[in-house]
Amino acid sequence: MLNRINSILIVDDDEHVRLLFSDCLREKGFEVREAEAGGQALEMIRKQPPDLVLLDVRLPDMSGVEVCREIKNDPKLTDVFVALCSGEATDTGAKIGGLEMGADEYLIKPFGIDELQARVRTLLRLRDTTAALRASEEHYRRLIDILPDAICLISPQGRIISINSQGVEMLGYDNANELLNKSVLDLIPASERAKADVSILNNRFVRIVEYTMLKKNGEAVNVELSATVTSDKEGQTAGLVCVARDITERKQAEQVLRDSEERFRQLADNIREVFWMTDAKKNVMIYVSPAYEDIWGRTVESLYDSPHDWINAIHAEDRARILEAALTKQAAGKYDEVYRIQRPDGSLRWIQDRAFPIQDEEGKVYRVAGVAEDITERKQVWDALRENEARKSAIMRVALDAIITIDDTGRIIELNAAAESIFTHLRTSKLVGENIMEIIPPSLRPWFQDGLANHFSGEKGPAVGSRIELPVLRADKSRFYAEFTITRIKLKGQPTFTVYIRDITQRKRAEEELRSLPLRIIKAQEVERSRVARELHDGVNQIIASVKMRIRNAQESLPQFQAATREILGRCDGLLTKALEENRRIAHNLHPADLNNLGFSAACESFCKEFRSRTSMDVQCRIKLPAKDRLPPGIELTLFRIVQEAINNIEKYAHAKTAKLQIGLQNGHIRLKIQDDGKGFDPKKIKRDKKEKGHGLGLANMRERALSLGGNCEIVSLPKKGTTITVRIPYANPAKPA
Repeated sequence: MLNRINSILIVDDDEHVRLLFSDCLREKGFEVREAEAGGQALEMIRKQPPDLVLLDVRLPDMSGVEVCREIKNDPKLTDVFVALCSGEATDTGAKIGGLEMGADEYLIKPFGIDELQARVRTLLRLRDTTAALRASEEHYRRLIDILPDAICLISPQGRIISINSQGVEMLGYDNANELLNKSVLDLIPASERAKADVSILNNRFVRIVEYTMLKKNGEAVNVELSATVTSDKEGQTAGLVCVARDITERKQAEQVLRDSEERFRQLADNIREVFWMTDAKKNVMIYVSPAYEDIWGRTVESLYDSPHDWINAIHAEDRARILEAALTKQAAGKYDEVYRIQRPDGSLRWIQDRAFPIQDEEGKVYRVAGVAEDITERKQVWDALRENEARKSAIMRVALDAIITIDDTGRIIELNAAAESIFTHLRTSKLVGENIMEIIPPSLRPWFQDGLANHFSGEKGPAVGSRIELPVLRADKSRFYAEFTITRIKLKGQPTFTVYIRDITQRKRAEEELRSLPLRIIKAQEVERSRVARELHDGVNQIIASVKMRIRNAQESLPQFQAATREILGRCDGLLTKALEENRRIAHNLHPADLNNLGFSAACESFCKEFRSRTSMDVQCRIKLPAKDRLPPGIELTLFRIVQEAINNIEKYAHAKTAKLQIGLQNGHIRLKIQDDGKGFDPKKIKRDKKEKGHGLGLANMRERALSLGGNCEIVSLPKKGTTITVRIPYANPAKPA
């Protein structure tokens, strides 16, 4: 390796001096440059710094001392040495001034060539030594700064002499100057100051001791400290070198680990399941939680002493299977077994036992951990559930009603055999997964969909728990009447519903028969009335008329002197006349000829007129029906019979003075309203009397007659407030409302 050639700059306004110095220095192998003025010298130095500047004190443009000051104040020129040379400023004051300005040497002219060369060599050696020391210090400083730990130097008096950037950052200061000359005791809590003094000063060496230090903001920081005492050349204490590592995060991690271990311990000690851990060969029980004692009925100490004690408690029928599974499946991570154990008191428990292998860094299983859970109650619930499911399946199989389970969208989840028979002709797959709307007629689907969208709450559409009758579609699109009952299955998540569907076709037919029975009875009554009316008119009336005529002939044939006999015969004639009129009235009421010949309006007015003439009650009749077209015969007859029944009831029971009869068309119905100002009655009492004594048959007849035509009969009455009877019967061709 070649030695570096030192460079020298000679600055002097005397050309002869520059030439003399240059020649003698180049002769010694130095690299020499020249400058005749201060400004020129500074420019050359900044462009290419030399190792040594031989600088004349007096220069034409500026003082050599000023040039020296410029050089020494420039951080980039730290390694440039300056030797001031002067033949005029030779007094002690000038020399002191030059050296205080930073000059490394002050040479007095004249001096010999040998002296010059010797002085230059000495200055260059000093310069190289100083530069090497400075580089070493820089290297040391950079080494200190890149270390991850805080490093500081402390004086014997306990004051900080120096500290690296990591120490500044660790203690939360902005720069090192804030810490310099600060007492180290100010950075330690009062409780640990005595410990710091004794540990370091007595032992002169401390390694990895934990301390608490204080940041600038007062926050505590945990550190791991190593320190040693340094000595000067006389062996006296020069200070302390301290290395501190921030272990706050480590302490926090250790605390987290301790907390985690404590939580694990609390969890393992308090959970109802048995947590256990063994070595891979199952020969050592590393840990078992206290729940083992509650479930197995044995102490954990017995299991630590005999790690196979838990196997001995397994029911004899399960033991061989579990032992083999423990030895083969646990290390493979496939161990999940259910077995029975027999406790010391003879009771049986069902256990679900799961195991998980634990591997080391090389992937080798070195431990096995597991959880054993007492599932006795759950097993009982499972058994009960299976039993319930079996009963449910049996019920579903034998139920005569269709049972369909749907989700909240209407999708069919399950259906029984009856539903299959009704809707799919034993092809179950056709309806499972389909929507229940498939069996609802199109006209009713929006209504049923509204109920489904509102979870059958009753806000719209069908409601849960209600019995709903509606037509249903079979698989062949034929319809039949069914009764729907919807129940909600209370489970977590989206609601599901069970729909019970009962075929009520036969019931509907029976109901239709029952509804038509009163009408047939009424028709039979009318036929019988007509027959009786004809017999009264054609038979009884003719006989009475014949008897009346013979009595009159006999009366006229008697002599005048038989006055008493003639009077008796006259009275008989009068009675026969009254009997004939009463017979005619009865025949008219049984089957009024006006109703057949003139229609309902005329018959009703005639009946009211006859009633007024026969009784003292004022009957007002107001009829507004189509004048041109008669009502259908069935409607006319039904309305007339209701009017007859109502007016006769008023006569018999109401003791009314006035009765009002109004008949007209209203909203597609024939509306009949009959009011009286009689004594009224309590409808509830009439219902009770009807059950007990057969009372209220007239009211029942009116209701049945209205119902036979698809209408209704409403009766409103209060004691001493009169009675109002309102009958509404649908009419196919309604006129404007009355």
